[in-house]
Amino acid sequence: MKISTYVSLALMGIAHASASAQIRRTKQSKSFKTKAPKAPKGPKSPPVVSEAACDRKVWSIVNPNTDWTGHTHHPQVWYHNLEDIHSLWKDDYFDYVLDIRLLVDVTVDNNGSPLLLQGYESFHIPGSYPITVFPADTSADEVDMLVDFTSTNVCKDSRVFVHCWSGISGNMVAQTLIKLGFTNVHAAGPEGNAGIWDWKTAGYELVENDKFDANEKRFQPSCMDACTA
Repeated sequence: MKISTYVSLALMGIAHASASAQIRRTKQSKSFKTKAPKAPKGPKSPPVVSEAACDRKVWSIVNPNTDWTGHTHHPQVWYHNLEDIHSLWKDDYFDYVLDIRLLVDVTVDNNGSPLLLQGYESFHIPGSYPITVFPADTSADEVDMLVDFTSTNVCKDSRVFVHCWSGISGNMVAQTLIKLGFTNVHAAGPEGNAGIWDWKTAGYELVENDKFDANEKRFQPSCMDACTA
């Protein structure tokens, strides 16, 4: 073999060794490369809530409103004055508004005098649902709601505002809802001055001459389908 051949082979070996060493240095360099530390997360932005939800006052059986003479504070029912109820309603604080009144007007005897009780179809709070629990002292095991909010636990766990004409019947039904398993019931007070009559007198929003049709989607709350397969 010629000397030139030996020289070529030697040079090739040196080049191969040099390349191998370079590869090893590159791998070592990569293996020792440290990752930059993650930047600390900033504080979470507070959830967006309404001014009404921040400022509202609430009363209960453990914190009764002593100025509401004759008002019954039922266990597990949260009470607000009518102004706060209206502000909370405008800000979509409540999942559902439950109207206990009958659909049509009815005249009842009020200590010897006729009293007109307007029904849901005559006027009602926009977006509310008629449950027609009347008379208000209907026992829990006899309640048969027109729009059946007892059908799922999702409905029962929803934040609901229940009302009637003056607040008296609505407060009675609020306690009935608790007995039926509802967990987040709100009502207006003081009873006798916090129903839809007072809502109307205050000039708050109403829908008038509206017919109920159970087949309409607007009368089918989404909570009723929440537990279906």
